[in-house]
Amino acid sequence: MLRRATQADLPAIETFLAPRGATSMFLSGNLRDYGLGADQVQDHPKSMTLWFSECAGVVANVFGFAKAGYFVFEAPSFDPDMAFDLRQVLSGRILRGLNGAAEQVDVVVTALALQTEAAVLDEVEPHYRLSLADLEVPVGRSALRPAHSGDLDLLTDWRMASEVEILGGSDNPENRAYARASLQELLAADRLRLLEEEGRPVAMTNFNAALPEIVQVGGVYTPPDLRGLGHARRAVALHLDEARKSGVKEAILFAANPAAARAYEAIGFVQIGGYRIVNFDPGITLGETQLGELS
Repeated sequence: MLRRATQADLPAIETFLAPRGATSMFLSGNLRDYGLGADQVQDHPKSMTLWFSECAGVVANVFGFAKAGYFVFEAPSFDPDMAFDLRQVLSGRILRGLNGAAEQVDVVVTALALQTEAAVLDEVEPHYRLSLADLEVPVGRSALRPAHSGDLDLLTDWRMASEVEILGGSDNPENRAYARASLQELLAADRLRLLEEEGRPVAMTNFNAALPEIVQVGGVYTPPDLRGLGHARRAVALHLDEARKSGVKEAILFAANPAAARAYEAIGFVQIGGYRIVNFDPGITLGETQLGELS
């Protein structure tokens, strides 16, 4: 049985999520940064409505739906009997995407009979983890600096190019505005970095989520004409070196292609599994038509 979370439930939920950081960073990071309340108009797009199930009085599964339309969860004990409740609470919501540990997404998608044929992206990416004690920083002349507001036009172009190339998104005014707003938030949180070589921007990277001891790397991009020169791996490594000096112990990320995987492995990342990402553009309204019939 699923129960909607309140503020009083958050300590137990956070206790459940804490040792599962590698597979629940979007969930944990959004909860830490933006909290509950996704049904309220004034709340942040990344604030979430949470539901959870218990076993013997202990949290066993957590599901979060962000106001922006993204569904994330940590459901290692998912029971197909939860499907009806989950379908009910999600009905009518606009889904832009869902993601999580591959085996968990597989089970949830199957239980919901979610039709993924309409997805612009549905793939399993290698899921990597790194103890920052093992981080290797490549030598080079390029330097990493915090991004600033004057970089926003360039970074928005890069972000949209990345989302079209990797995530199957569309470069349209709505998505561009959303990308720019996300970049502005990263700037405000000091999580966005730009790598320069001889004063020329050559790569970008950011932390999608950050907890005191673990960060999730994302938004890594190098323009096509500058690839194959080691810029991405150096940008990520220098950013993680900053985090290591501030006390962060671990990092996770997903590799979008074999070249990215090689770059991350070169600085110490080790694959721990697969991470399934399903994106819809435009989003779909969840309900009986989209969710299909339970078998």
